[in-house]
Parts: sequence; structure tokens; C-alpha cells
Amino acid sequence: MIPRRLQYVILALVVAIFAMGGYLVHLKRKAESIATPPVEALTAPVSGPAEQIILYLASDEDDALHTVFISAALPSDPGERGRVALHTLIARYLQKDSTHPLGAGSDLHDVYLVDSTSAVVNLNAAFSDTHRGGIELEQLSVFSLVLTLKAQLPQLTRVRFLVDGKQRDTLAGHLDLTGWYDVAMVAQAFGDLR
Repeated sequence: MIPRRLQYVILALVVAIFAMGGYLVHLKRKAESIATPPVEALTAPVSGPAEQIILYLASDEDDALHTVFISAALPSDPGERGRVALHTLIARYLQKDSTHPLGAGSDLHDVYLVDSTSAVVNLNAAFSDTHRGGIELEQLSVFSLVLTLKAQLPQLTRVRFLVDGKQRDTLAGHLDLTGWYDVAMVAQAFGDLR
């Protein structure tokens, strides 16, 4: 027979385990309720007249970029204009019927203009972490982003990429992200892809 003292200790431990479990569930719910909303929830809807956005959609089937024109309202701020255009492009890649699918949760945080000719695109970690490997696939993604951004910001001459605000060596193990991409060279390479 188990001594009464030991029974009380075991009972106290069981009660403590259930109390801790309940407290952990409470903390989890609290953390979920104050979690950072997705980028879309932080973006104020853009109002105003619809403008033409030029997207350069990558296609894995023919290893090419295809020009697509859509109509949407764009903000007047150049950095926001670029962010909205790239967000729209990435949203197309996340659709089920995409010709160049990206991993779930892929998006960008922001587009920063260093000056009128230089932009820094800050991608989220999911964009890089879930991107399919291979130089061609990575190159299609980056060229697509650069040319779509250039279409909205014609004065742009160079673009750099960060992931969660930090420099990464490669996008998904192959394409170099450590330097600036010359927009003219990307456009010339796009011409070669046609």
C-alpha cells in the first residue's frame, strides 16, 4: 500500500501538471490573438483611378517571362507603388494554376527606394525558404520581380534583394543575392529569353 504522504505528493503533482497545461493553452491563445497580422491586413486599400500594371510572369513550361497587363489602383508613393505591384505579382504565383508556383506564405515586406534609381526589395523568409531550387527557376523569379518593378518605376537602374531585412548569399542555393541587379542587363537577358 502507498503511504498517505506519497499519495498527497502524487495528487499535488497531477494537479500541477493540469494547471500548467491549462496555463500553456491560455498563453498560446493570447499569443495568437496578438500575433502580427499578415502584410495584406496592414495595407490600407488603395483608392483612386485604376491604372495599368505591367506584370512579368514567369513560366516554368517554356523558361520565359510573359508580359501581362492588369488594371488596378496604385498609390502615388513610388515605394508603395512598387510594393503593391510586386505583391500583386507574387499573389499570381501563389494561385493554384500558376505557371511558376512559389511556396506557401511567399510575399515581400517592402520596397525601399535608396534614391530615384535604386530600389531594395525586402522579401519575407518564406519566399526564400520555400522557393524551389535550380538556377533557372530562381533566375525567373528574380528577373520577374526586377522587370515588374521597373515597369512601375521607369527611372530604376538597379535593384537589390534582402530576406527579412538581411542579406542572403543566394535565393534558394543558386542565384546570387549579395549584390545589385542591373536593370538594363536583366532586360537584355529577358530579351534573350523571348
